[in-house]
Amino acid sequence: MNQKNKVFIATSLDGYIADRNGEIDWLLSIPNPEQDDMGYKEFTAQIDALVMGRNTFEVVCGFDEWYYDKHVFVLSDSMMEIPAKFRDKASLVKGCLNDVLAEIHGKGYHNLYIDGERPFRAFCKKTGLMR
Repeated sequence: MNQKNKVFIATSLDGYIADRNGEIDWLLSIPNPEQDDMGYKEFTAQIDALVMGRNTFEVVCGFDEWYYDKHVFVLSDSMMEIPAKFRDKASLVKGCLNDVLAEIHGKGYHNLYIDGERPFRAFCKKTGLMR
């Protein structure tokens, strides 16, 4: 089975996703009169599921709506359980990255969208893109 991990991310010029306060409001301040999704729908059509960290998950849980139509795996060793409201949309995964990937792939998810700083760094280290 061909397995791919992908990233779709917006960063500020200094390379960060969130501002000093951990907010991503700046993303909404960019003029976008045509409401272009910047290729997001096309991108998500190529994935089976998302892997995101606890911090990112907690941020998206606070949004007015759930933006994902694919299953979300929350990578966290500190979170005890997914809030009841999101259990049909997300699953908690824990442990070393190889074990987490084996678990996710074993469930039939092979093309993963990696979202969040810590998961992104972990995947980069695993693949040798970052040391």
